Amino acid sequence: MKLNVMFTVAAVFLMLFGLGALFFAPQMAATGGQPAASSAALMSTRFIGVEMLGLGLIAWLVRNADASKARDAVTLGFTLYFALHALTSLYGQFTDTSTSVHWVMAAIQGLFAVGFFMAGKASMSTNAK
Repeated sequence: MKLNVMFTVAAVFLMLFGLGALFFAPQMAATGGQPAASSAALMSTRFIGVEMLGLGLIAWLVRNADASKARDAVTLGFTLYFALHALTSLYGQFTDTSTSVHWVMAAIQGLFAVGFFMAGKASMSTNAK
């Protein structure tokens, strides 16, 4: 898969989930197994939404960038972000078995991590090798 496609798909994914977490925090918390989340948990969900919107915007703006050390660094950052998110989702599944949404998110995030790793490796800039 091409790197610009990975950035585009990640941007859409992150922005959709970011908007959902920002504007529909109670519903997102209920999907995660917290039907009556505290106001602190809802605020944390909103902060995560803001973070995801920012990362989505970065992915969208860098999607058509030429090969460079900066694009390689962003690719590495997204690879690490999605890999750690997948591991955190797996940890959540094993510590909170009340919902299976962690499996789904771990799979999606793991696929993003592998996609960014493979596409980034294939299109790394020549001066960064």
